[in-house]
Amino acid sequence: MKTFEKISYKLFFLAVFICLFECQNDHQIVSLPVVETIEVSNILQTTASSGGTITNNGNAIIMDKGICWDVQPQPTISLTTKTSNGQDVGVFISELSNLIPNQTYHVRAYATNSAGTAYGNELIFQSMKSNTIIYKNDGRSVSPITLDMNEDGLEDFRIFTELIADDQGDHLYVGIKPIGPNQIKSGPVINENFLNMGLLISENLDSTIDENLEANQNWISDPGALVKRNTFTNGEIQYEGNWSENNQILGIQNKGDGFTYFGWLRINFDKETEKVTLVDYAYESISNQPIKAGQKSQ
Repeated sequence: MKTFEKISYKLFFLAVFICLFECQNDHQIVSLPVVETIEVSNILQTTASSGGTITNNGNAIIMDKGICWDVQPQPTISLTTKTSNGQDVGVFISELSNLIPNQTYHVRAYATNSAGTAYGNELIFQSMKSNTIIYKNDGRSVSPITLDMNEDGLEDFRIFTELIADDQGDHLYVGIKPIGPNQIKSGPVINENFLNMGLLISENLDSTIDENLEANQNWISDPGALVKRNTFTNGEIQYEGNWSENNQILGIQNKGDGFTYFGWLRINFDKETEKVTLVDYAYESISNQPIKAGQKSQ
């Protein structure tokens, strides 16, 4: 009988121990989840991609997860700029939307359980700029070449050729005439030239075109010469101007409704055929904003 009682006591205490152990496991301490923010990728003007990785659920069911973003640091789920990506642990991907172009944003992943909401590391990125540059491929070689930069039905610039003869020989001018208030970048006036045309300035590729000028440069509304070919009575041929060496870029100002838009024209002059070609052109559609010579997009 005593042996039986001893065994019974042992079984009882064993049962109590097992119960206490099981109860302890059933009441684990719940803590905030642990989440990491995934690097921002696929950044465009109004959208981007990010996400997160939940490495620990805090001993509780994940009730929600996603990312939140704002122009201010430490964005939270109180914002409307957030995503909701379900209740699973592990890796998730989210899409940021309705971004403002060329804007700096702060983004964090988040995960919520019964203990509250935890946030991942904060990342900073900048959305892409809007493309405000209007670019056109042209290729015309007729003379004259008339150009309507902003396609408003009005001529803005005219590329022309003019052959003049005098007692020294003949002189072929290839020039540009701005129409109305539009302007081109030129060197000083040369009085002995046809229409007193100065030699137009060729821009280095990627140089900035704006209102600023270097020494002996002017923005003019009068005609200017791209190239002048002189054929003297003795048969000698001489070229003047920056377009005697094929493709060059000319800085222009296209004006309308009181606003100024900076742009460029790429023009080719072929010495063999004496043919002038408007290769392509572009302008910045935001007034008074500079553009790079040869720039086709942001």
